[in-house]
Amino acid sequence: MLAVAAGTLTACGSLQGKTDKSGTALGAAKTSTSQYLKPGERTLTPPLTGTSLTGEHIDIARWRGHVVVINVWGSWCAPCRKEAPELARLAKETKALGVRFLGVDIRDSKTAASAFEKDYGITYPSIFDPDSRSMLGFKSLASRAVPTTYVLDRSGKVAALSIGPLTARDFLPIIQGIADEKPAPSGR
Repeated sequence: MLAVAAGTLTACGSLQGKTDKSGTALGAAKTSTSQYLKPGERTLTPPLTGTSLTGEHIDIARWRGHVVVINVWGSWCAPCRKEAPELARLAKETKALGVRFLGVDIRDSKTAASAFEKDYGITYPSIFDPDSRSMLGFKSLASRAVPTTYVLDRSGKVAALSIGPLTARDFLPIIQGIADEKPAPSGR
């Protein structure tokens, strides 16, 4: 039912060969792909908590029951600037479906990150993560490139991901399809 096209796009190359404070290598995607995972192929999302740019405590475990879009970004990242208006548009277009959006701002300053959100009309919260630690549990799910976007189904499992900048036109059907899925029976 959902067809996901894999496209060739460039993600931020400024991470090539660098490590975060935990010593984990930060990779830069040479191409961008989107992938949809069938319900039987999905894995539970690793814990993700943090403090937003506005000081709010965020824990995505509290968002179970909602489809959640998580976008890893940085104001210094050219592809992130390219996709930011697309994400702002997606957040508005899917709000009526109960979809929640969360940014994870890495390797940035609060001033630059806040200006980025204002400039691009980002109204959803972003975890401020200058040390790139909040996404460590996700590294088994995808290479660590910026931007990367995850879509969680209502049970908190990764249902789709995109590495590299995405477009609203291509990603909207994916989000809508996941929002249209029936929730898994209790006990799963």
